[in-house]
Amino acid sequence: MMRFTLKQLKYFVTVVETESIAEASRQLHIAQPSISIAIKNLEDTFDQQLFIRHHAQGVSLTPGGRRFYEKARDLLRLSYEFEQNSRAEHQLVSGTIAVGCFESAAPLYLPKLIAGFKKIYPDITIELYDGEQHELMHGLHRGRFDLAFLYDLDLDHSIKKEPLNAPHRPYALLPAAHPLARQATVTLQQLSREPMILLDAIPSKNYFIRIFKERGYHPEVAYSSPSIEMVRCMVGQGLGFSVLVTRPCSSMTYDGQQLIHLEIEDEMADSTLIMAWLQNNEPTRPAQLFMDYCRRAELFPTPAIQ
Repeated sequence: MMRFTLKQLKYFVTVVETESIAEASRQLHIAQPSISIAIKNLEDTFDQQLFIRHHAQGVSLTPGGRRFYEKARDLLRLSYEFEQNSRAEHQLVSGTIAVGCFESAAPLYLPKLIAGFKKIYPDITIELYDGEQHELMHGLHRGRFDLAFLYDLDLDHSIKKEPLNAPHRPYALLPAAHPLARQATVTLQQLSREPMILLDAIPSKNYFIRIFKERGYHPEVAYSSPSIEMVRCMVGQGLGFSVLVTRPCSSMTYDGQQLIHLEIEDEMADSTLIMAWLQNNEPTRPAQLFMDYCRRAELFPTPAIQ
Protein backbone atom coordinates (compact mmCIF):
# COMPACT_ATOMS: atom_id res chain seq x y z
CA MET A 1 0.00 0.00 0.00
CA MET A 2 1.36 3.41 -1.00
CA ARG A 3 2.06 5.70 1.93
CA PHE A 4 2.90 9.37 1.55
CA THR A 5 2.07 12.56 3.41
CA LEU A 6 0.86 16.01 2.47
CA LYS A 7 3.99 17.38 4.14
CA GLN A 8 6.14 15.42 1.67
CA LEU A 9 4.09 16.82 -1.21
CA LYS A 10 4.48 20.35 0.15
CA TYR A 11 8.25 19.95 0.30
CA PHE A 12 8.30 18.56 -3.23
CA VAL A 13 6.13 21.36 -4.68
CA THR A 14 8.22 24.04 -2.97
CA VAL A 15 11.41 22.58 -4.43
CA VAL A 16 9.82 22.61 -7.90
CA GLU A 17 8.71 26.21 -7.61
CA THR A 18 12.00 27.48 -6.18
CA GLU A 19 14.10 25.18 -8.44
CA SER A 20 16.41 24.54 -5.50
CA ILE A 21 16.42 22.39 -2.37
CA ALA A 22 18.47 25.09 -0.64
CA GLU A 23 15.94 27.82 -1.43
CA ALA A 24 13.03 25.56 -0.45
CA SER A 25 14.82 24.94 2.85
CA ARG A 26 15.03 28.70 3.48
CA GLN A 27 11.39 29.31 2.63
CA LEU A 28 10.05 26.37 4.63
CA HIS A 29 12.50 26.77 7.54
CA ILE A 30 13.29 23.06 7.21
CA ALA A 31 16.74 21.49 7.08
CA GLN A 32 17.87 20.48 3.59
CA PRO A 33 18.42 16.80 4.52
CA SER A 34 14.80 16.54 5.71
CA ILE A 35 13.57 17.84 2.33
CA SER A 36 15.88 15.51 0.43
CA ILE A 37 14.66 12.51 2.46
CA ALA A 38 11.01 13.46 1.87
CA ILE A 39 11.55 13.63 -1.89
CA LYS A 40 13.48 10.31 -1.89
CA ASN A 41 10.58 8.71 -0.01
CA LEU A 42 8.15 9.99 -2.64
CA GLU A 43 10.33 8.59 -5.43
CA ASP A 44 10.52 5.21 -3.67
CA THR A 45 6.80 5.18 -2.91
CA PHE A 46 5.79 5.91 -6.51
CA ASP A 47 8.74 4.05 -8.04
CA GLN A 48 9.81 6.87 -10.35
CA GLN A 49 12.50 9.53 -10.53
CA LEU A 50 11.01 12.97 -10.00
CA PHE A 51 14.10 15.18 -10.25
CA ILE A 52 17.35 15.38 -12.15
CA ARG A 53 20.01 16.58 -9.72
CA HIS A 54 22.51 19.06 -11.14
CA HIS A 55 25.70 19.46 -9.13
CA ALA A 56 25.77 23.01 -7.69
CA GLN A 57 23.00 24.05 -10.12
CA GLY A 58 19.82 22.99 -8.39
CA VAL A 59 17.31 20.47 -9.71
CA SER A 60 14.99 20.08 -12.70
CA LEU A 61 11.93 17.89 -13.18
CA THR A 62 11.83 14.71 -15.19
CA PRO A 63 8.83 14.37 -17.57
CA GLY A 64 7.19 12.11 -15.00
CA GLY A 65 8.09 14.58 -12.28
CA ARG A 66 6.29 17.33 -14.20
CA ARG A 67 3.09 15.28 -14.33
CA PHE A 68 3.51 14.37 -10.66
CA TYR A 69 3.94 18.06 -9.78
CA GLU A 70 0.66 19.07 -11.44
CA LYS A 71 -1.24 16.39 -9.52
CA ALA A 72 0.55 17.16 -6.25
CA ARG A 73 -0.25 20.86 -6.56
CA ASP A 74 -3.94 20.09 -7.18
CA LEU A 75 -4.06 17.73 -4.20
CA LEU A 76 -2.49 20.35 -1.90
CA ARG A 77 -4.97 22.94 -3.12
CA LEU A 78 -7.91 20.60 -2.43
CA SER A 79 -6.48 19.82 1.01
CA TYR A 80 -6.16 23.54 1.77
CA GLU A 81 -9.74 24.21 0.64
CA PHE A 82 -11.01 21.28 2.71
CA GLU A 83 -9.23 22.55 5.82
CA GLN A 84 -10.43 26.14 5.40
CA ASN A 85 -14.03 25.17 4.63
CA SER A 86 -14.14 22.72 7.56
CA ARG A 87 -12.95 25.40 9.96
CA ALA A 88 -15.51 27.83 8.57
CA GLU A 89 -18.37 25.47 9.44
CA HIS A 90 -17.84 26.20 13.13
CA GLN A 91 -20.08 28.79 14.75
CA LEU A 92 -17.03 31.02 15.13
CA VAL A 93 -15.63 31.20 11.60
CA SER A 94 -11.87 30.73 11.42
CA GLY A 95 -9.26 30.03 8.79
CA THR A 96 -6.68 31.85 6.74
CA ILE A 97 -6.93 33.99 3.60
CA ALA A 98 -3.90 34.92 1.51
CA VAL A 99 -4.54 38.22 -0.30
CA GLY A 100 -2.32 39.95 -2.84
CA CYS A 101 -2.70 43.57 -3.91
CA PHE A 102 -1.08 45.78 -6.52
CA GLU A 103 1.56 47.74 -4.64
CA SER A 104 0.46 51.30 -5.44
CA ALA A 105 -3.17 50.58 -4.46
CA ALA A 106 -2.48 48.44 -1.39
CA PRO A 107 -1.88 51.24 1.21
CA LEU A 108 -4.99 53.13 0.15
CA TYR A 109 -7.47 50.24 0.23
CA LEU A 110 -6.29 47.11 2.04
CA PRO A 111 -5.80 48.42 5.62
CA LYS A 112 -9.35 49.76 5.68
CA LEU A 113 -10.76 46.52 4.28
CA ILE A 114 -8.87 44.33 6.70
CA ALA A 115 -9.72 46.46 9.75
CA GLY A 116 -13.43 46.37 8.95
CA PHE A 117 -13.46 42.66 8.16
CA LYS A 118 -11.58 41.72 11.36
CA LYS A 119 -14.24 43.43 13.46
CA ILE A 120 -16.79 40.95 12.07
CA TYR A 121 -14.58 37.85 11.76
CA PRO A 122 -11.79 38.21 14.34
CA ASP A 123 -10.76 34.55 14.09
CA ILE A 124 -9.98 34.66 10.36
CA THR A 125 -6.32 35.36 9.67
CA ILE A 126 -5.43 37.47 6.62
CA GLU A 127 -1.98 37.09 5.13
CA LEU A 128 -1.23 40.20 3.06
CA TYR A 129 1.23 40.61 0.17
CA ASP A 130 1.79 43.54 -2.16
CA GLY A 131 3.67 43.54 -5.44
CA GLU A 132 3.55 44.09 -9.18
CA GLN A 133 0.87 42.54 -11.33
CA HIS A 134 3.03 39.72 -12.73
CA GLU A 135 3.90 38.70 -9.15
CA LEU A 136 0.22 38.63 -8.21
CA MET A 137 -0.73 36.59 -11.26
CA HIS A 138 2.12 34.16 -10.59
CA GLY A 139 0.95 33.87 -6.99
CA LEU A 140 -2.63 33.10 -8.07
CA HIS A 141 -1.49 30.40 -10.47
CA ARG A 142 0.88 28.87 -7.92
CA GLY A 143 -1.79 28.79 -5.22
CA ARG A 144 0.00 31.35 -3.07
CA PHE A 145 -3.00 33.71 -3.04
CA ASP A 146 -6.70 33.01 -2.61
CA LEU A 147 -7.50 36.42 -4.03
CA ALA A 148 -5.75 39.38 -5.62
CA PHE A 149 -6.63 43.06 -6.06
CA LEU A 150 -5.17 44.56 -9.22
CA TYR A 151 -5.99 46.84 -12.13
CA ASP A 152 -7.90 45.44 -15.10
CA LEU A 153 -5.01 45.84 -17.53
CA ASP A 154 -3.38 43.19 -19.77
CA LEU A 155 -5.02 40.24 -17.99
CA ASP A 156 -5.47 36.78 -19.50
CA HIS A 157 -8.54 34.54 -19.44
CA SER A 158 -7.35 32.27 -16.63
CA ILE A 159 -8.99 34.36 -13.90
CA LYS A 160 -12.41 35.44 -12.84
CA LYS A 161 -12.65 39.13 -12.06
CA GLU A 162 -15.09 41.50 -10.48
CA PRO A 163 -14.82 45.31 -10.46
CA LEU A 164 -14.57 46.89 -7.04
CA ASN A 165 -14.99 50.51 -8.05
CA ALA A 166 -16.12 52.73 -10.87
CA PRO A 167 -13.48 53.20 -13.60
CA HIS A 168 -10.86 55.80 -12.70
CA ARG A 169 -9.48 58.27 -15.20
CA PRO A 170 -5.77 59.03 -15.05
CA TYR A 171 -4.94 62.48 -13.70
CA ALA A 172 -1.91 64.77 -13.85
CA LEU A 173 0.18 65.43 -10.77
CA LEU A 174 2.14 68.71 -10.64
CA PRO A 175 4.11 70.70 -8.07
CA ALA A 176 2.07 73.57 -6.67
CA ALA A 177 4.44 76.18 -8.10
CA HIS A 178 4.33 74.86 -11.68
CA PRO A 179 2.77 77.24 -14.26
CA LEU A 180 0.39 74.50 -15.49
CA ALA A 181 -0.89 74.06 -11.93
CA ARG A 182 -2.79 77.34 -12.25
CA GLN A 183 -5.01 75.86 -14.97
CA ALA A 184 -8.31 74.09 -14.33
CA THR A 185 -7.34 71.17 -16.59
CA VAL A 186 -4.34 70.12 -18.67
CA THR A 187 -3.73 68.30 -21.96
CA LEU A 188 -1.35 65.47 -22.77
CA GLN A 189 0.35 67.72 -25.31
CA GLN A 190 1.13 70.29 -22.61
CA LEU A 191 2.43 67.59 -20.28
CA SER A 192 4.57 65.98 -22.98
CA ARG A 193 6.79 69.08 -23.10
CA GLU A 194 7.72 68.62 -19.42
CA PRO A 195 10.03 66.05 -17.75
CA MET A 196 8.06 63.05 -16.51
CA ILE A 197 8.33 61.16 -13.21
CA LEU A 198 7.15 57.65 -14.10
CA LEU A 199 5.56 55.12 -11.76
CA ASP A 200 7.75 52.18 -12.72
CA ALA A 201 5.44 49.28 -11.87
CA ILE A 202 3.99 46.91 -14.46
CA PRO A 203 1.35 47.30 -15.91
CA SER A 204 1.02 50.95 -14.78
CA LYS A 205 4.30 51.92 -16.49
CA ASN A 206 3.17 50.62 -19.88
CA TYR A 207 -0.30 52.09 -19.44
CA PHE A 208 0.94 55.61 -18.72
CA ILE A 209 3.49 55.60 -21.55
CA ARG A 210 0.88 54.22 -23.95
CA ILE A 211 -1.49 57.09 -23.17
CA PHE A 212 1.05 59.50 -24.68
CA LYS A 213 2.35 57.33 -27.52
CA GLU A 214 -1.14 56.72 -28.91
CA ARG A 215 -1.31 60.45 -29.60
CA GLY A 216 2.19 60.76 -30.97
CA TYR A 217 3.72 62.32 -27.85
CA HIS A 218 6.98 61.15 -26.30
CA PRO A 219 7.65 62.81 -22.93
CA GLU A 220 11.16 62.53 -21.54
CA VAL A 221 11.24 60.31 -18.46
CA ALA A 222 13.53 62.14 -16.06
CA TYR A 223 13.13 59.76 -13.13
CA SER A 224 11.20 56.58 -12.36
CA SER A 225 10.36 54.65 -9.22
CA PRO A 226 8.09 51.70 -8.31
CA SER A 227 7.00 53.62 -5.20
CA ILE A 228 4.02 55.93 -5.61
CA GLU A 229 5.16 58.02 -2.63
CA MET A 230 8.63 58.45 -4.14
CA VAL A 231 6.98 59.61 -7.38
CA ARG A 232 4.84 62.10 -5.45
CA CYS A 233 7.87 63.44 -3.55
CA MET A 234 9.89 63.86 -6.77
CA VAL A 235 7.00 65.81 -8.29
CA GLY A 236 6.64 67.87 -5.11
CA GLN A 237 10.29 68.91 -5.37
CA GLY A 238 9.67 70.33 -8.86
CA LEU A 239 11.54 67.61 -10.79
CA GLY A 240 8.70 66.95 -13.22
CA PHE A 241 5.08 65.91 -13.58
CA SER A 242 3.48 62.49 -13.23
CA VAL A 243 0.33 60.73 -14.39
CA LEU A 244 -1.37 58.44 -11.88
CA VAL A 245 -4.63 56.59 -11.28
CA THR A 246 -4.50 55.89 -7.54
CA ARG A 247 -5.62 58.99 -5.65
CA PRO A 248 -4.28 59.35 -2.10
CA CYS A 249 -6.52 61.39 0.18
CA SER A 250 -3.87 64.04 0.84
CA SER A 251 -2.30 66.55 -1.53
CA MET A 252 0.77 66.76 0.70
CA THR A 253 3.90 64.66 0.15
CA TYR A 254 5.90 62.79 2.79
CA ASP A 255 8.41 65.65 2.91
CA GLY A 256 5.78 68.38 3.23
CA GLN A 257 5.43 69.65 -0.35
CA GLN A 258 2.10 70.67 -1.84
CA LEU A 259 0.81 68.87 -4.94
CA ILE A 260 -1.84 69.82 -7.46
CA HIS A 261 -4.05 67.20 -9.12
CA LEU A 262 -5.47 68.18 -12.52
CA GLU A 263 -7.91 66.34 -14.73
CA ILE A 264 -6.62 65.56 -18.23
CA GLU A 265 -8.80 66.77 -21.10
CA ASP A 266 -7.87 64.05 -23.62
CA GLU A 267 -10.02 60.96 -24.06
CA MET A 268 -8.25 57.86 -22.79
CA ALA A 269 -8.90 54.40 -21.44
CA ASP A 270 -10.08 54.29 -17.84
CA SER A 271 -8.60 51.97 -15.23
CA THR A 272 -10.61 49.77 -12.84
CA LEU A 273 -9.46 48.00 -9.70
CA ILE A 274 -10.73 44.43 -9.65
CA MET A 275 -10.94 41.45 -7.35
CA ALA A 276 -9.44 38.43 -9.13
CA TRP A 277 -9.24 34.68 -8.51
CA LEU A 278 -8.51 31.63 -10.66
CA GLN A 279 -11.25 30.26 -12.89
CA ASN A 280 -10.68 26.69 -11.74
CA ASN A 281 -10.34 27.47 -8.02
CA GLU A 282 -13.49 27.70 -5.95
CA PRO A 283 -12.83 30.24 -3.17
CA THR A 284 -12.74 28.82 0.34
CA ARG A 285 -15.45 29.78 2.80
CA PRO A 286 -13.24 32.37 4.58
CA ALA A 287 -12.26 33.83 1.20
CA GLN A 288 -15.92 34.03 0.15
CA LEU A 289 -16.75 35.91 3.34
CA PHE A 290 -13.96 38.39 2.67
CA MET A 291 -15.09 38.84 -0.94
CA ASP A 292 -18.67 39.47 0.21
CA TYR A 293 -17.40 42.06 2.68
CA CYS A 294 -15.40 43.80 -0.08
CA ARG A 295 -18.52 43.98 -2.24
CA ARG A 296 -20.45 45.70 0.54
CA ALA A 297 -17.70 48.00 1.79
CA GLU A 298 -17.73 51.68 0.89
CA LEU A 299 -14.18 51.31 -0.21
CA PHE A 300 -13.67 53.95 -2.83
CA PRO A 301 -14.98 57.38 -1.81
CA THR A 302 -13.80 60.28 -3.92
CA PRO A 303 -10.66 61.59 -2.19
CA ALA A 304 -10.57 65.20 -1.05
CA ILE A 305 -7.73 66.46 -3.24
CA GLN A 306 -6.96 69.75 -4.89
